Amino acid sequence: MNVSAGQVARQVTTIIAIAVAWYGIYLLNEWLFPFFEYTLRANWIFLPAAFRPLIILMFGGTGAIGLVLGAFLTVYGTSQTGLLHELAFSAVLGMTPWIAVASGRALLDLPQNLSGLKAGHVPLLCALCAGMNAITLNSYLWATTGFEGGSIQIAAVFVGDLVGSTIVLFLMANILAFAMPRRL
Repeated sequence: MNVSAGQVARQVTTIIAIAVAWYGIYLLNEWLFPFFEYTLRANWIFLPAAFRPLIILMFGGTGAIGLVLGAFLTVYGTSQTGLLHELAFSAVLGMTPWIAVASGRALLDLPQNLSGLKAGHVPLLCALCAGMNAITLNSYLWATTGFEGGSIQIAAVFVGDLVGSTIVLFLMANILAFAMPRRL
């Protein structure tokens, strides 16, 4: 397989753009909803969650790497256990949506090229990502550092991802409804 320098540059640019966008959306969420933070790792409203499946659907493995890097930007310096923990935790956070979307594609019989993707599939993939994220994030924390929020933290991550995804998808649908030409 021959890979050109241009292809590598595009992938690296995509990865960096996804990571920076993720970090920006994360900061926006912290600014808009600081009072909905249950713990440092769980928020009852988490807007960036909607972008996980969308990024994986659009960019595949490159998107997953971008999410890993974006997750690292959000977790860097937040633990007393050090850089290795933060790198592993970022990998869990970034790869989980890739696994969730791959599972969803298999369950919904969706091809890799997004043909056949219906509007109803996106909320289902968001819910699958939310469930897998709540389980993997908290399982990793429990296995490595213990988690501070108990079982409610699992619920906060799941609900926060679903509520955040719902808000973002609602806004996107309404923006598209106004921006797209009306059919008669």
